[in-house]
Amino acid sequence: MPALRKQSVNPGTITLGAPSAFASAEKVFKNIFRCRKKGLEFLGQVSIDSNSQRVKWEIFNEGYYDLFPHEMSDVQESLQGRLLGQVAQLELLPESHRTLVRGFLKECRAQARQAELEFVELPPVDERDLQAIYDRLNQEYFNGKVEAKIEWGKNVKVPNRRSFRFGSYDSKNKLIRVHPRLKQEFVPVSVLELTVHHEMCHQAAPPVRRNGQWQTHHKDFKAKEKEYIQYREAMQWEKKHWIKLMAPAPE
Repeated sequence: MPALRKQSVNPGTITLGAPSAFASAEKVFKNIFRCRKKGLEFLGQVSIDSNSQRVKWEIFNEGYYDLFPHEMSDVQESLQGRLLGQVAQLELLPESHRTLVRGFLKECRAQARQAELEFVELPPVDERDLQAIYDRLNQEYFNGKVEAKIEWGKNVKVPNRRSFRFGSYDSKNKLIRVHPRLKQEFVPVSVLELTVHHEMCHQAAPPVRRNGQWQTHHKDFKAKEKEYIQYREAMQWEKKHWIKLMAPAPE
């Protein structure tokens, strides 16, 4: 009997709580997170206890799992990997807790591989797959109504001095291009997603003519752009780290 292939699960868009919501008490760190799936938001909490060496997380509303055609355990495994992967990247997380989270993830993955010998191991999910990001955002924010192609732009090897465009939208050809510098690992996925979302907004909220002039980033456009669940976090990262993106991306 041929080995079965385990289906990949997209748990949705995960947003960690703001730094002010990141609490510390006797070496126990907690963070409330939001998970957006199919236009719905669900709250959860992750806890890291360095005293007992435990990492725990939960979704408060189990109705979240009803949105999937997959087994609950598969959804939990996918959500856990993405959630804790983001937690491990928090700048204010003490290194001891970061090590604990990464060790926990490593152990869970080893146990999953041991328990699923009957499945063919799939390649890791590419979180920077433009088409996958576009398709998901289209369903979550635009009801699938945006019709455009998407691709990476040309990797320019000359450093920029002042600024550069993260992305562009060609309305004539209905084509979105994203700057390949956003492929780099130090760039949060939320920044890449906001860029794609921004360009999709150009079609969903097209330019309007007011006072004899065409306005692109008008009031309705900006309101639509801010619907992206990690808008604030992505914009804050851009303001803080934009200068790192002036240099060409390595091959």
